[in-house]
Amino acid sequence: MRCHARFGVIVLTVFAAFGLVGFAQNAESQGGRFGSTWTYGAEFDFNSRYIWRSLAWSEGPVWQPTVWLGTSGLTLSVWSNFVLNKEPNYHQFNEVDYRLSYKKEIGKFTIEPAFNIYSYPNQDQTENPTTGELEILASFNLGDFSLETAHFIDLIDNPGGYIGEFGLAFEKDMSETLTVNAAARLTLANAKFNDYYIPLRHAAVNAFVLEIGLNYSFGDAFYVRPHFEWSELLDPDLKRAVRDSTWVAVGKSSLVNFGLTFGVEY
Repeated sequence: MRCHARFGVIVLTVFAAFGLVGFAQNAESQGGRFGSTWTYGAEFDFNSRYIWRSLAWSEGPVWQPTVWLGTSGLTLSVWSNFVLNKEPNYHQFNEVDYRLSYKKEIGKFTIEPAFNIYSYPNQDQTENPTTGELEILASFNLGDFSLETAHFIDLIDNPGGYIGEFGLAFEKDMSETLTVNAAARLTLANAKFNDYYIPLRHAAVNAFVLEIGLNYSFGDAFYVRPHFEWSELLDPDLKRAVRDSTWVAVGKSSLVNFGLTFGVEY
């Protein structure tokens, strides 16, 4: 039964991706209200490890598909994590997240509030209950560079748990089809966040994160993006707590991820 369920979810994801492409092409050909106001997309992201908030949530490779639909600044997306490595939840989806966001640009300033629902199928719901998180992203454009900040506040399972990011991002078109992007940021969290996920019972400047990627587009809507992520925990107490934690998959203070994303967007 579980095998059939997993196969069904994979097939559904693939058909959803191709369905979005077909529907977008049809909408675009009609022009007017569909072609100009709606966006559709899907991504298949393969990663050597699942890293979230500078913590390892898998020992090995994962597949992370996403589909989304947007209009007038509003975007609804569904993201999931499928375990490819022989570890707990092998060949299963162990996380499905839903995100509703609104993006607004005002001159060089961009703000994007969002709400996320995190759910954990095929896991113990007592230890991994569904939760919801308020998210606020903001950036200020400086040409090829931009100042970025992101703030996340848990509202359901760990009310008041907070983690924030502050960093500098870079993006430059090298040609009509190739874009280089990079970002460096610091993350800090309050005691409620650290105690819930690690546990560590005090606030800290948690980590330094470096991300580098190349985006190669081809055709009208398709793209491929190899990307790299390095995360280094900074707080000494946090390093010790992560090393001894039974929550995270890998108790290391330094994590590296290599990924390859295939996507389509209209």
